[in-house]
Amino acid sequence: MPSMKAIKHRRASVKNMQQAMRAMNLVATAKLQKARQEWQYIRAFVEGTDSLTLSAAADKDAAEHFYVRGRGPSRNAAYLVISSDRGKCGGYNLNVAKAAATHASDHGKNALFYVVGIKGLEYFLSRNLHVEQYVHAPKSLASFDDARELGKSLIDLYRDPHEAAKGNPFVPGKVDEVYIVYTKFTSILATEPKVVQVLPLNARSEQAQADTKRAPMEYDPGPEAFLTFMTEKYLNAYIYGAMTESVVCEQAARMLNMDAATNNAQDIIEKLTLMYNRQRQGAITQEITEIVSGANALK
Repeated sequence: MPSMKAIKHRRASVKNMQQAMRAMNLVATAKLQKARQEWQYIRAFVEGTDSLTLSAAADKDAAEHFYVRGRGPSRNAAYLVISSDRGKCGGYNLNVAKAAATHASDHGKNALFYVVGIKGLEYFLSRNLHVEQYVHAPKSLASFDDARELGKSLIDLYRDPHEAAKGNPFVPGKVDEVYIVYTKFTSILATEPKVVQVLPLNARSEQAQADTKRAPMEYDPGPEAFLTFMTEKYLNAYIYGAMTESVVCEQAARMLNMDAATNNAQDIIEKLTLMYNRQRQGAITQEITEIVSGANALK
């Protein structure tokens, strides 16, 4: 059994850790509120852009558009995986990285991984999975500039950038499919990783059209021209929304994890206090016994 000094030292260490975790919980709570507010600000923009683009993609006149039609049996795919730079947020990083790797493996994809966040990068490197590009995760709020850069990288994979520079924007590139893997926020207690295929658009346009009851729309000069103009903007907006929503989920996970850790630390402190008091009481009892025995021996 550890000595009283060792128990006292360990209890002090746990108390210091508890204070640090409580502070991290408060910081995560404040960041969560800020991130949720930002997500509410941009949510209508992201969902509106998504809905307009998918509605145009579902138009029969756009069925053969470069960004809409599939390319037959596809094996080459790009995955944009959104994780974080920091840990202490439960299974947030592990779940989203695992979802991307599992999806690519289960569907037999030759995957190119584009990773946001150090923790996601560590997951893929530890499993010898090649990461094509890596960027730091947003510290508090997502940046649209970062989303635009990532969107350009993905578009350049889906179409040949050299041919596009020559004025031929519709030449297939290195991949036939593009996926975004992020964490969807339902409530503070309910988040889940999502794998969403964003290119080609036919993967989502039919379901979106079935789910959305809207009046027929007219496009001038036509849905194909609209999609040529809109697809890159749609992809940038979707990435921005996914990054922002992932920040909300990250802070929610960290807040819950730090709250649980603080409670666990309190349980440990109480157990150590009980252990210390028992040893202290035992030491006092032993001293009293020795004093009484000594006094009796002198009689």
